[in-house]
Amino acid sequence: MKEEWLERICQRLQGRALLEEEVKWALRSWENELKKLEDKEMDDLLGLLVVSGKVQCTASLEAISKEGEEPFFSFFAWMKRMLRFGKENAKLAYHCNRCGADERDIHLVYCHRCRGECAYCRRCLVMGRSSCCVLYYLFPCNRRKAKQSIHAETALHSYPQLTEAQCAAARSALEFYEGPSDEKQEFLVWAVCGAGKTEVMFPLLRYLLENGRSVLWATPRRDVVLELAPRLQRAFPNYALAVLHGNTPPQEKWNADQLVLATTHQALRFYRRFDVVIMDEVDAYPYTSDDMLPFAVNRARTLSGKIVYLTATPRPDYQKRMQKPTNHKDFLPHVKIPVRYHGHPLPEPVICRESKLNNRLRTRKPIHTLLSFIENSEKRGRPVFIFVPAIRQLPILYDYILAHNENWKTKAATVHASDPEREAKVMALREGRLQALLTTTIMERGVTLSGIQVLVCQADAPVFDEAALVQIAGRAGRSASVPDGQVIFMAEEVTGAMKAAIRQIKKMNRLARELGYISYT
Repeated sequence: MKEEWLERICQRLQGRALLEEEVKWALRSWENELKKLEDKEMDDLLGLLVVSGKVQCTASLEAISKEGEEPFFSFFAWMKRMLRFGKENAKLAYHCNRCGADERDIHLVYCHRCRGECAYCRRCLVMGRSSCCVLYYLFPCNRRKAKQSIHAETALHSYPQLTEAQCAAARSALEFYEGPSDEKQEFLVWAVCGAGKTEVMFPLLRYLLENGRSVLWATPRRDVVLELAPRLQRAFPNYALAVLHGNTPPQEKWNADQLVLATTHQALRFYRRFDVVIMDEVDAYPYTSDDMLPFAVNRARTLSGKIVYLTATPRPDYQKRMQKPTNHKDFLPHVKIPVRYHGHPLPEPVICRESKLNNRLRTRKPIHTLLSFIENSEKRGRPVFIFVPAIRQLPILYDYILAHNENWKTKAATVHASDPEREAKVMALREGRLQALLTTTIMERGVTLSGIQVLVCQADAPVFDEAALVQIAGRAGRSASVPDGQVIFMAEEVTGAMKAAIRQIKKMNRLARELGYISYT
């Protein structure tokens, strides 16, 4: 009976990296029989797995000699270090085995569990406490690969609705995956905002799923996960989809199907499981500002697994790698989609300079660019996004607009990241109950509204870098029914970021014309 339990545990948790309490939560959420076991009995089962070599175990956070001793990822090496922890504390450094953090993120505190001084990791604390006295389990992924049942061209031809540009990108992604595993393991899809990059991945997804491969679709933001989940379920109804984010119900948190859609934080709980990781919005916060997240995403794929980055605004380091010779070790294979699915060019922003802008907003003196933008949008009945650099400027802008036109009192609202009514306000804009949202950069991604007009107020603020401005401009003209749109960068000074954003958009339009992708002028 015990052998049967051990096999079931390994099977259910393969490809997982979990703290000891997470292992117990996962098993008890799946198996009714395990709910009856005491912690001691559960520990005994896990101990048998470790001794048999089926599972790796160490402390989630290790004390390592500063004299150069390397951390051995085994239960016995961990026990040895724990026995001498108190004696050689002054000579020890620390390393978090879960997120890769070093001493900068490690803190010593008194621990009630081990009744003494104990180190814990602050970098991955949001995912549970990793400390010297908490065991950490790695469950190898022993899934056998199925025989090939579908060819790449068949998968590609299954989506005749793809445009010529989308089809070319989808073919490049399939060719990348089919390439030798000892060559490049990274590939980037540079798609303009509204190009339909999600649909571009469908041929690759179908090819992988029908051939028995496992896929992680990761993205930094929960709202993108929630928006993608129904689209992937509709596109692949025959495959179970695990949707993982911070608010996933406890009974679903430990699911790991062949296709997993998750925030990048959730990737921390996987270990060498996925044949392909699709990293969506690779340039978005917090992925770009937290080294833990790239660490987690890369460790989630198998050693021979590959990763596909999706972005409309590649970071400068990625762009430099794309420009290197193809035989250079740092070269990043890539493909560009320079046109939207409807074949119209991207709306190109215009810069409007207004002197003493901040002061005129506060004193409510006329600002021609802003007032004419509001007036024209009202006459045409077009929805409006007006972006500001900080939350504190939202009420100032709102009061300014009402002071010049009281009609906007029931048609405009402010929104920001911590606004509890954010989703309701976006829905009101979609349904026409609101016409304008005054917002921070929280609305720069993931929102598609037909006919939207865009103005960036104080576009010279540091928060509006090149990537942010490209994303904001990408809100306009996304709909096939209203493919044009006004985009205005209003500022006192013209910044390099504003020039670079406009240059990038024009460059993509020029490339799309050269390739014959633009159907309209």
